[in-house]
Amino acid sequence: MPLLLAFFLLLISCGEVPTEEIDNNIDSNDVIMDFNIPLIGINSDKQFSEFNNKLLMIYYMDPFCPHCQKGYGSVQQIADKYRSRGLASIAIAVRSESDILEFIEEYEASIPFFQDSEYAFMKKYGIEYVPMRYLVFPNGKTISYENSERDIKKMVSDIEKFLSK
Repeated sequence: MPLLLAFFLLLISCGEVPTEEIDNNIDSNDVIMDFNIPLIGINSDKQFSEFNNKLLMIYYMDPFCPHCQKGYGSVQQIADKYRSRGLASIAIAVRSESDILEFIEEYEASIPFFQDSEYAFMKKYGIEYVPMRYLVFPNGKTISYENSERDIKKMVSDIEKFLSK
C-alpha cells in the first residue's frame, strides 16, 4: 500500500494522475463548489468554508511541480491586483505541510494555503493533472482553467466582467 501511495504522489507531482482513482461525474458546465471539503489550513487560521459566497480564485498545485512553481507568479499577481476589488484567493496543495511551507517561503506567497491531505478536493473535482485554476462565484458556480496563457487571460477577463457589474 505505501508503494501505491508513493506511485500516486509521483504521478500527481506534475502531470497526469490515474483516472480510475477520480470521480469523473462532474460536468464542468454546472460545477458547484463544496466548501465542506476537509482541507487543512497551512498559513492561515481561516477555514475553507469562510470563502463561501465570495468571488474566489483557487490554485490547485503541487509544490514540487515545475509548472506549478512557474505558474504561481501569475496567481500572486492576479490576487494582488484584484484583492481590493473583492477577489479572494487561495492555493490548495498536495504534499506534506513542511513541503507546502517551504514553497510558501521560497515564493514569498501571501495568499492562504490549504493542504488537500486526503485528496478529497482532487477526487471530488476530477483533477487529473496540476496545476489547475478555478474561479468560484458567490453563488458557488465554479469554472476551471488550465495553466495556459490563453486560459489565464480568460480567467482574468471573467474576473474583470464580474467585478465591473
